[in-house]
Amino acid sequence: MKKVLKAVLSYFIIFLAAVMLALATYILIIPNDFAPSGISGICVMVQYVFGFSVGYLNIIINLPICIIAFLMGYKKFAIRSYFFCIAYSVVYIIIQEMNPVFLQYNSNGQDTMLPVLIAGVTSGFATVICYSNDGSQCGTDIISKILSEKKPEFNFFWVSFVINSVVAIISLFVYSKTIDGVLVLDYKPVALCVLFCLSDSLVADIIFRNGQETAQFVIITPEPEKIIEEVMTITNHTGTLINGTGVYSREEKAVLIFVVNKFQVTPIKRLLKQFPETFSYVGTVNETVGYFDSAKVKRLRNKEKKSNSDQ
Repeated sequence: MKKVLKAVLSYFIIFLAAVMLALATYILIIPNDFAPSGISGICVMVQYVFGFSVGYLNIIINLPICIIAFLMGYKKFAIRSYFFCIAYSVVYIIIQEMNPVFLQYNSNGQDTMLPVLIAGVTSGFATVICYSNDGSQCGTDIISKILSEKKPEFNFFWVSFVINSVVAIISLFVYSKTIDGVLVLDYKPVALCVLFCLSDSLVADIIFRNGQETAQFVIITPEPEKIIEEVMTITNHTGTLINGTGVYSREEKAVLIFVVNKFQVTPIKRLLKQFPETFSYVGTVNETVGYFDSAKVKRLRNKEKKSNSDQ
């Protein structure tokens, strides 16, 4: 039951991300005549030239991509990505049919950077939401993931960069106009596409990095038990205890290693100041791998305390 509820919650969160991006497409991207990144950018340009809805085209193009990903073993990722695609497309089609023009931010070519930046930030945030729930925005996200995993030499971000560069170059000709039989190139949509990609990637990278970064305390102390107890109270998880010997004094001391989140760094520093013979240094951990059930540790500690009090 818990797994079902967790899955339902993940799909609901992905749906909210899809709604958010569909609104950004209609309100910010379409009225300002520029192509966003990836497959979405291609869909937007097709709608601009031929009038074929972004929503329908997005479903059609992403279906074979998701099927290929599913057959290659990325089943959960492919299903959740296509769920995002369908949710995004359906919401966009509904909004397009309702056509609430009063909602659109049409810069009229004056301050186009603002809607582009807002749309890019929204897309970056949606990317984080999808990846955090084992999904994606489909299109180039799936292609980049498969290529970077099957061919590690193809960095994920470089693959995305190449694909998005192609979209930007195509937009140069799509949004340019022919005046008196002469093609007049308009470089502004290219610049806006690049700006969108940059803000999208930057926001996603910042959120991912902040979410994954933790701190590592290495503590050398003659009083390990007291520190372990206090740190476990602060963090609700344990650490690693190693027996060490001082190089100069040859005295035996304990070496404690704790990996904590950034919000727990200050209270632990404050704690260590109470132990004058204790030395510690703090380092940044870019990412942790594995699962630690802090709730389980908390339950065991409470049970242990209750047992000690009964005695």
